[in-house]
Amino acid sequence: MSRRKRILVASGIAVAVGGMYVWLFGVQTACALMARYSYRKLPDAAKIPVPLPDLSISNVPHRQLSHFGYEFELPWDDVDEQKDKTFGTIHISYSRSGNAFWFSTFPPREFVNSIMKTGNLDPQGFRQLYGEDAFESDYSFHRNMLRMTPSAITPFVSRRQAIAGQMLLIIKAISMPKAGSGIFSIQTPDFEGFQFENPQSRPPRITDELYSNDEGIDVVFFQKVDGSAPTISQAQINRVIQSIRKVPLHAAASKRNAQE
Repeated sequence: MSRRKRILVASGIAVAVGGMYVWLFGVQTACALMARYSYRKLPDAAKIPVPLPDLSISNVPHRQLSHFGYEFELPWDDVDEQKDKTFGTIHISYSRSGNAFWFSTFPPREFVNSIMKTGNLDPQGFRQLYGEDAFESDYSFHRNMLRMTPSAITPFVSRRQAIAGQMLLIIKAISMPKAGSGIFSIQTPDFEGFQFENPQSRPPRITDELYSNDEGIDVVFFQKVDGSAPTISQAQINRVIQSIRKVPLHAAASKRNAQE
């Protein structure tokens, strides 16, 4: 075979192999490259939930509050009630020491429904893209989303996995609270969810997202980072989230009547 023919044959093989690769792995490769380069400046996207390292619960004097059909305890007793604010299903309490506390509720599957609406997906399309378990609850969807990282998208996953992974990363980058010091799995007798930030790093905001079959709860702790307010510890956070209980309807009605 002449040199020219060998070059033509080699070129033909290269084109064929390249074409086959693009056909089989082109979408995945494009998604993998996009994931690698798009999230280099977003390190939180590479973080995944890990078990909460500190499960201790504060035993200091506490104050019991009740909002939106739930009771819970705060491990400090300097709430400034005159500054309390309520907007719809959001309540914010301020302490005289300078910190603040956010408590809000949201309906079940609210996030899943918003993704379906935004992406113009029907239930079948959602299941095909994100999986059956992600369709069942906000907690399952968030768990899958938070476990997704740029390195999980490679040229050798399926097209569906590459596309779904890319979409999960986009949603993660947009919707996830800041988590510079980590993402942690949390569980209570009635809820399971995630905590964003480790209080040991003294971030200005620590967010706990709790999910149940009936409803979801957002708990946010705001603290001053200039040292002018007491540090919020993980034990104090655990005291709050572990104490959250749904108030029976008859008990809630009795409490309202007593207040009136």
